[in-house]
Amino acid sequence: MEATKPMAMWKLVLLWILTVLLTAVFLTAGGTKLAGLPVQADNFARWGYPGWFMYVVGVVEAGGAIALLVPRIAGFAAILLCGTMVGAALTHLVHGEMTAVPVPLVLLALVALVGYARRGPVLVLFTRMKQDQA
Repeated sequence: MEATKPMAMWKLVLLWILTVLLTAVFLTAGGTKLAGLPVQADNFARWGYPGWFMYVVGVVEAGGAIALLVPRIAGFAAILLCGTMVGAALTHLVHGEMTAVPVPLVLLALVALVGYARRGPVLVLFTRMKQDQA
């Protein structure tokens, strides 16, 4: 299977650099939500989300960030974070915050790249699920 081919060393180094940078970004973003910073609480209230949802997003972002560092679960973390970034981009779009839309879209693309590179365990799981259904 293609997903099990060894990766060239330079690609692996770039993947880890990108992963560490994304981890820092998502830990910071999730941490500000988990800390309940007033700016985050104000944003979620302005968007019409309940207060508890800010903490859910914070847990997803911080947990996803940490999980990105574990190669066996990084693909799953990337799926979770991609979904979160789609939600963030849509939230900004719906509320007319056009200057804020590119940030989650760029993060979405970068996390998707990491997810693609770490797709092996995800493919194995879906293959097993498909075989179990047959």
